[in-house]
Amino acid sequence: MGEGEVGEAGEVGEAGEVVEVRVEGELEVSAAKVWAVVADFGNVSWVPGVEKVELEGKGVGMVRHLTVPVYPQLHERLDAIDHARMTLDYSIPAVEYLQVKNYTARAQVVELEGERCRLIWSGQAEADGVDGAQAAANTEAFYEAIRTWIDDFLKEQ
Repeated sequence: MGEGEVGEAGEVGEAGEVVEVRVEGELEVSAAKVWAVVADFGNVSWVPGVEKVELEGKGVGMVRHLTVPVYPQLHERLDAIDHARMTLDYSIPAVEYLQVKNYTARAQVVELEGERCRLIWSGQAEADGVDGAQAAANTEAFYEAIRTWIDDFLKEQ
């Protein structure tokens, strides 16, 4: 897939449908720098709009509770992290603004030549209150925003 291309989403269907989303794109930043941001699960200073972060536990199994205006608090659990492969898996019971529940995701950083890398964000969830196509579109847009936030954050460093 090229920069900003989006993988196939689930077929249009009823609320509760399981959707899978994958978004990937290149960043003009080293893989090590991007991985440092992604792997620091307790630090979301790069995410705009987060008012408060509370951490429960450490390492795999830890939960970060994010307070964002207008939305219910998010409870994100770190399920796995592999520094050698630069992958991080996490889960969230429900994400109201994406209109999904039982959400699981993987972030992966792939080193490219020079000071470049590919950031891949993929996930699976059940549509919640909308059909699968809408839930997938919401999630795709969010993954694109994540890439932009990380890129902007690192360019400001």
